[in-house]
Amino acid sequence: RLAVSTRQQILRAAAHNFARLPFHQVGIDRVLAEAELTKGAMYFHFRAKLDLALAVIEEQSALAAEVAAELLARKLSGLETLIEFSYQLAVHDLSDETCRAALHLVESMGRTDDLRTDLLESWTDNLALAVRRAVGEGDVFEDCDPHDVALLLVSLYMGLRQTSDLDQAQQFLGDLEKTWVLVLPGFVRPERIDYFRQFAKRRTAIVLTSVSSMTGST
Repeated sequence: RLAVSTRQQILRAAAHNFARLPFHQVGIDRVLAEAELTKGAMYFHFRAKLDLALAVIEEQSALAAEVAAELLARKLSGLETLIEFSYQLAVHDLSDETCRAALHLVESMGRTDDLRTDLLESWTDNLALAVRRAVGEGDVFEDCDPHDVALLLVSLYMGLRQTSDLDQAQQFLGDLEKTWVLVLPGFVRPERIDYFRQFAKRRTAIVLTSVSSMTGST
């Protein structure tokens, strides 16, 4: 039990730093000073800083898988599930340091260390399930490849993190809603577009209230 507690203590300190600084700027001494632990305690759990980064990403992967599974089990339509997943991810990105740290790590070092594979491929696979449901429900065009649509949505979210501002919840969520407004006509039947645009608009308002209460900001 103590070992588990120590490991989580190290991970929390690491996430706090990785959420604010690129991988190469985060030093082990800085993490350990914040965690109030020795190098011996860290090396018992993690051999190097890379292993620490991987553990942060793995925690986020597990969380994202749980969120996706829970949403797929709810009585939402496939396309509602896709939109809801993006907003649930935004909630964690805006308010949870582990999520933000993991996605920062994927962005800053994923290309060179192949850290993006498991996390982003898992997201894509789960979202593709929702796209298939949406095709079956008649909301998404039949000739759309579910994996291609899912990959597009993952790419759009990761790109939004670069062009918007995660420290401004209202701006980030507004930009997320604009993204949905613009992308829906690419794969959604015309007669259903307005409904899902309104669905995204409602999610923006609800999630903004939720995030504001968690972070004390707007």
